[in-house]
Amino acid sequence: MSEPSDTPSSEQTTSEAPDGSQSRGLQQALAAERKKRQELEQRLSTWEAEQRQQKEADAKRRGEFEQLYQTASTELESAREQLAAFQAAETSRLERVTQSNEQRLAALPETFRSLVPAGLAPDLVAEQISRLENVVSQNTPTGGIPPRTGKIGEDKIPAECIREAERYGYSDARNYYNRVWKPRMERSR
Repeated sequence: MSEPSDTPSSEQTTSEAPDGSQSRGLQQALAAERKKRQELEQRLSTWEAEQRQQKEADAKRRGEFEQLYQTASTELESAREQLAAFQAAETSRLERVTQSNEQRLAALPETFRSLVPAGLAPDLVAEQISRLENVVSQNTPTGGIPPRTGKIGEDKIPAECIREAERYGYSDARNYYNRVWKPRMERSR
């Protein structure tokens, strides 16, 4: 079998020769089809060229994206390693602070231990313990009023009044002197 060709065979042209208008019409149609086919082939070759260029550009972009991905992956991995190191260091530091807090809290008097709230972060507990240690080191009474320093006042407390205050259970001889001893002395005058 032979393929049909675009050019008319000699048999076709001789048989159609008596009627020339039909032959011219077929030749014109054939020429139009050839022109159309050539235009389509041209468009197809142009489209294929554009597709190849697009694929090449995509491949180049993928190469760039691959490179960017590799760079980002290495940066992410190093950041994760740093984060893991920081977390380990922070965990270790918090454990040390917690152990130190427990030791320092045990060294405080029993009345001060209840002043450290439960559930605080270890750093905040350390700050609270430091404040309480300052209060204890200042020899401040529990009420928070520091003892008098310097001259007690114009009136000297007699040694007998101090002994009597201790015998009756007063922790502050000045208080006993002002409430009991001094009024008693004034009444006896």
